[in-house]
Amino acid sequence: METPKYLQVLWNYKWVLVFGALVAAVAAFFAGFAIVNGQVVSRAQQTWSAATTMLVTSPADRLYQAEVPGVPIQQGTSDPQVIDLASTALVYAYILSGDMIQDAVEAEIGPLDDETESITALRRTTQPTGDERFPGRLSLPVLEAVGTAETADRAEEISRAAAAAFTTYVVAQQDEQQLAPELRVMLEPIGASPAVEGESSNPAIPVVVTFVGVFLAFVVLVFIIAGLRSRSAKRKAARAEKKAAAAAEEPVDETDAAPATPAENADDVVPEVEVGELVGAGPPSRRSGRAAREDETA
Repeated sequence: METPKYLQVLWNYKWVLVFGALVAAVAAFFAGFAIVNGQVVSRAQQTWSAATTMLVTSPADRLYQAEVPGVPIQQGTSDPQVIDLASTALVYAYILSGDMIQDAVEAEIGPLDDETESITALRRTTQPTGDERFPGRLSLPVLEAVGTAETADRAEEISRAAAAAFTTYVVAQQDEQQLAPELRVMLEPIGASPAVEGESSNPAIPVVVTFVGVFLAFVVLVFIIAGLRSRSAKRKAARAEKKAAAAAEEPVDETDAAPATPAENADDVVPEVEVGELVGAGPPSRRSGRAAREDETA
């Protein structure tokens, strides 16, 4: 079975991919964690929530009264109307979560971080151990000021400051309306619960996403490099083929012909002849070696 081309490319650049995996691992680590004071701390956003519970009541509250005694009714007057404090607590929750209370809290403990810190309020509808994320069917005159922050101490500080600011606000409104003390709503603190850790983001998500993203970037880089090298090799091969074709079609010049062989130039060779020796005279005679006589030289 033939190996797919893309696997061959990845294998040829395996060292680039190994380096990319190391870079991706380092980037993923710093995406999910940070080093603070020599310690590794998760970057996952962590929240804490603290609540301060208040009872919405009045001086004429009958919460601890087992029986309502009868009162004489005067002619021409109506019975006093009792306000449903449970419904009032629901309205108070909106006021406590508003900008007026937040401004008062920021003036007391400093500005709140818009992304991680907040002030909320709710009216209790469940048992004390219940969770208002799953509200019950009860209508209770119980109000909670909830502070949310990245640390438990800050969440508790926000919650306590919000409850105190709202109580001061209610008293100021009552004084402004000049209400009689027996007609005023009272906010009695019931308890301040310690901060509890809320739902935080999953720290593995940024780690996995960063690793996969960086590694895929190196994979894409490998294919880009392989493509560029392949096109460069094809261009070089095409130029070599053109040069070979041009050399094959070029005519042969006469000046470039091969030199003549010795057989062709045999007529131009001059034989070496010994001085004083006639060509074609045959072998020298015995007299050739004697000295010439006088009559022969005369």
